[in-house]
Amino acid sequence: MAPGSPRPVALVTGASSGIGAGFARALAARGHDLALVARREAPLREVAGTLERAHGIRAHCLPADLARPGAPEEIAAGLAARGLAACLLVNNAGFGVPGMLCDVPWERHRATIEVMAAAPVRLCHLLAPAMMAARSGRIVNVSSLSALLPPHAGGTLYYPVKSFLLQFSLAFHAEMRPHGVHVTAVCPGFTATGFRAAAGGTVESVAVPRWLWSEPADVAAAALRAVAANRPVCIPGLFNKMVAVAFKLAPAALGRRMVRG
Repeated sequence: MAPGSPRPVALVTGASSGIGAGFARALAARGHDLALVARREAPLREVAGTLERAHGIRAHCLPADLARPGAPEEIAAGLAARGLAACLLVNNAGFGVPGMLCDVPWERHRATIEVMAAAPVRLCHLLAPAMMAARSGRIVNVSSLSALLPPHAGGTLYYPVKSFLLQFSLAFHAEMRPHGVHVTAVCPGFTATGFRAAAGGTVESVAVPRWLWSEPADVAAAALRAVAANRPVCIPGLFNKMVAVAFKLAPAALGRRMVRG
C-alpha cells in the first residue's frame, strides 16, 4: 500500500470461527480491512472487535445465512452501502452432514448445496467483475481434501459438493488468469475447527489421530501464499499432500476399497 492510501478490503465468509477466523486474523495482520460474514452475529462481532483492537484495522460485520438463496446479493449490497470494494474474497463457509442421504431431511441437504456450492459461485459472479476491471484481485475457495478422494456412504453429498467447488475453482482460475485475478482452491484435511461439532461428528473425524489435524492459522497462511503465487490448488500439510498423491496414483477400484475400509 502507498502511504495514505485506503487499506485493501477482504471479504471472508464463515468468519466467526475455525478456518474463516484464521483467514480473518491473517489478513488483519497483513493490513487488510475486513468484511466478515457469518450466520451467528454475536461471535462475528467478537472476532471483529478483537481484530480491530489488535491490528488497528476496520472490520465490518455482515451477518448473513448463506443457506438463503438471496444472501450473496445482500452481502454485495452491504459492501456497496459501506462504499467498499473487496479485492480479496475467501469463500470458506461450510458444514458437514453426517448420515445417509435419505435419512437426513432435504432442507439440510438443500442448505449444504446453497452454502458450499451456490453461494461461492454467486459471490464470485458478483465480485469478480470489479477485480477484472482493476486487473487485480484474489479469490480463495475453501474446498477439502475429500474433493480428491473417492466418496463413501455417509459422505454422499459432502464429497461431491467439495469436488464441484474444486472443479469450479480450476475453471475460474483459467478464466481469470488473463485479467490479473488470482483464483486458488485450498483443500485442507482434518482441521481443528468448530466444523466437527456443527456436523455432529463423523466416523473419520473420531478415528483420525490428533497429530494429523491441521491448525486454522496454518491452513490460512498456506492458502494466502498459494493465491499470491496464483497456484490453482493448495493442499496444506505434508501428510495431506501424501494422501492426495497416493489416491491419485492408486487404481480407482483400490482407492474406493481403501476409503470403505
